Amino acid sequence: MTRGPFDRLRLIQKQINERPRLREWLTRLRHGARDVDVMLFKRKVRINTLRENGYYRASRLAHANSLLRDETLVMQRVSMMLGDGVTFVDVGANIGIFSSVIADAQRLFRDFRVIAFEADPATYARLRVNAERFGFEAVNVALAAQAGELDFATGAVSGIATRRDRAGRAHIAGRGFTVAARRLDSFDLPGRLVIKIDVEQMELDVLEGARGLFERERVSAVYLDEFDDKAAVLDFLASYGFELLAPQRLTPFAPGRRALLAVRRTR
Repeated sequence: MTRGPFDRLRLIQKQINERPRLREWLTRLRHGARDVDVMLFKRKVRINTLRENGYYRASRLAHANSLLRDETLVMQRVSMMLGDGVTFVDVGANIGIFSSVIADAQRLFRDFRVIAFEADPATYARLRVNAERFGFEAVNVALAAQAGELDFATGAVSGIATRRDRAGRAHIAGRGFTVAARRLDSFDLPGRLVIKIDVEQMELDVLEGARGLFERERVSAVYLDEFDDKAAVLDFLASYGFELLAPQRLTPFAPGRRALLAVRRTR
């Protein structure tokens, strides 16, 4: 039987794992055997490059990859907010990595729902496939402060689409799309809302379009990743009684922080 490259890799790994002295010698030869500090899940932890070699290799991979370095913490913090009767709202969902994982919570919580919004029609086509696979709802619309249409600029990758008037050096001249825009509070969203927003400089627009939900105290938590209009965003959330936290250690949010977790304490 012909073995593929992954089958051969697993076979070699199994043989090495079953020969611990050889494994130890090879690991020491490649990575040494010293205590070092590495970053894992946004935490500086002490490990040994030999005894905790898996953690050492994982830290190196995470350092070189933004998904592993940054997004795992987002997933952890958002997951803390889930429960019965919650709707997770993924704004700027891209192809739905967060929604695909969090949709599994439907097996744990009653009346739990996931709805993902993506403005770019081409990206949405892939999001829709993932929504069907993992059991969540996907909507091709831009969320904004006012209903209508919005012109977007795009670049080399899908994750940087933004309003054309906010385009920068990462965007390609003449490349983009026009899409319908709606307010978030115009949608029928049941239960308590946990909202993740990643919309490339349009965060305040999304919040303004959700004002009706905030006024009715429907929103339990908001996660924003690297947001613009910081003073206005912070004022908006604070005015509705949200506690503003830095996601890394859940300490009070301070100027200069990149991401924000806003939590509304239940009475």
